[in-house]
Amino acid sequence: MKLPLVVLLSTMASVTYGAGLDSAAWDQFNTRMHEMFETTGWDFRQAVDTTQITKDLQSNQARAQIKYSRPGIYHGRISKIMMDDQGAFFIIDQGKNTAVTVFMSGYQAWPWKVSGGKSEIKGIQSLNEFASNFDAGQELYFQCRRVEFGIGIYLRSCLVFPPSVATSRYAPELINEIDMGAHFDELIKARSAEGWTRPPSARKGMVVELEIGMTPDGTVKSVTIAKTSGDEPFDTSAVAAVKNIGRLTEMQEMKPSDTNQYQSFRMKFTPEDLAL
Repeated sequence: MKLPLVVLLSTMASVTYGAGLDSAAWDQFNTRMHEMFETTGWDFRQAVDTTQITKDLQSNQARAQIKYSRPGIYHGRISKIMMDDQGAFFIIDQGKNTAVTVFMSGYQAWPWKVSGGKSEIKGIQSLNEFASNFDAGQELYFQCRRVEFGIGIYLRSCLVFPPSVATSRYAPELINEIDMGAHFDELIKARSAEGWTRPPSARKGMVVELEIGMTPDGTVKSVTIAKTSGDEPFDTSAVAAVKNIGRLTEMQEMKPSDTNQYQSFRMKFTPEDLAL
């Protein structure tokens, strides 16, 4: 069942932030976690072994492309922990023609508390800080927006969970009555990230400012470049990502005063925003 996004994921008042992280980071993480509940839910029993992705790709590329274009849950063992200019990422189940690269969402839950079959998040961490908690050989579970095929196999925008959390019976609790207007920018970025195709030229530090027009029912009616990043492919990809939102039905849940300000507004986007 699809829950309204006004119900943002929280872990009660005991949650603490990772070092140097602010409420915006927590809001971004909440939005991504709630998206997980909307798409795949908390059922890790459906997790696909990452080596199966390779088998499916080798068997029928067209079918694999369709099958793995949707959000899914996966599991595998860490072979390597690596970094690039976007932060840490995992190489999973590396063997002959079987390696899978896992690119994570911007913030991850850590540490966790599991008691009585219930999972509770005690904090969130940035990618590098989060990756430092693990070693090669450890098993992990991943909830990812999609799988991409190119030179290799890439799991995109993944939330990562240790087995102790994945096997817990109950998910973190939800809290109601969050002001949607206060979180709308994060929602737009999260929805834009779902349809973003990263151009090869995208680099950390790029910023494009977009002029966005929306109707009261949440339909994206126009997206134009207000201030370029200086990189045309990145600018074009950001415009396309916002247009791909289509309609944000959550806008109908906002106060009229909040709705009015989003009929025409500007937002800045970076590659980090769109790779949530």
